[in-house]
Amino acid sequence: MHIISLDAQNWKTASDFYDALLGRLGAPDWHGRNIAALVDSMIVGDINQVEFPLRVDVTGVNRTNEQARDAMLSAFVALTRYGAVARITRSEASLEIGDGVSP
Repeated sequence: MHIISLDAQNWKTASDFYDALLGRLGAPDWHGRNIAALVDSMIVGDINQVEFPLRVDVTGVNRTNEQARDAMLSAFVALTRYGAVARITRSEASLEIGDGVSP
């Protein structure tokens, strides 16, 4: 399983969240910065260098900007509709995508 660790404390915008996550996923430059694009690349696959099974661990959630935090939470919740498992607390969040996900 691939583990991606992100620190959200300096994120100011939704773009900061997407830049951090997509960079660690090895997403191509043309990857969209929205939930539909994340579903395509993280659930359907064959786009990013890092494929599932994977886990994304995010620290500093309670110290990040509200816009960035909302973008991350919205993306994580949307991905759970396809079988991903999200765990979210006040200060950290994780998203696990195993082999059982389905578009």
